[in-house]
Amino acid sequence: MTRTKSLAFTALFVALVAIGAFIRIPTPLVPITLQFAFCLAAAQTIGVKGGNAVAIYLLMGLIGLPVFTEGGGFTYVLKPSFGYLIGMVTGTYICGLIVKYKGDKILFRLLGSFAALVIVDSFGATYMYLLYRYYLGETVGTWEFLVSAVAVFLPTDVLWACLSAALGYKLRKYTFTLPTNPTNR
Repeated sequence: MTRTKSLAFTALFVALVAIGAFIRIPTPLVPITLQFAFCLAAAQTIGVKGGNAVAIYLLMGLIGLPVFTEGGGFTYVLKPSFGYLIGMVTGTYICGLIVKYKGDKILFRLLGSFAALVIVDSFGATYMYLLYRYYLGETVGTWEFLVSAVAVFLPTDVLWACLSAALGYKLRKYTFTLPTNPTNR
């Protein structure tokens, strides 16, 4: 991938993740947004650079740009949903790594997407639990917590994981070059 193309795709996915924050369905603790779908799309189309796009998005929000679902600024780290944002950066990088090295097979693209899903939900739920328990001093029932922090997202997240893997597989020859043997030129 050329440097110009890489920068253009990175900027595109920064913008898409920011837009995805504002397309939301309200739920009890954290709204369902399209951010995760765009994070997966970034990892599936531009690989590890997709993680860079999500990291840039996170930094933009932390410095005060209102790109997060509820605004921006450093105090956003005290919001229950901030753990999902950390998970999106990490999950996008991991998915991008899997795609970079094994993206010529749809099974590995699905594995990358589902690895990202597990990472995002793990980071998000853990962060939310710790914030509610130790910062806010509130106790949330285990069942209620698991439903609100993980289960409510699963149907859409599984859909995004499958769609992004399929789309990334179909677009692989147009977006980035998979590693090849340097002797085959």
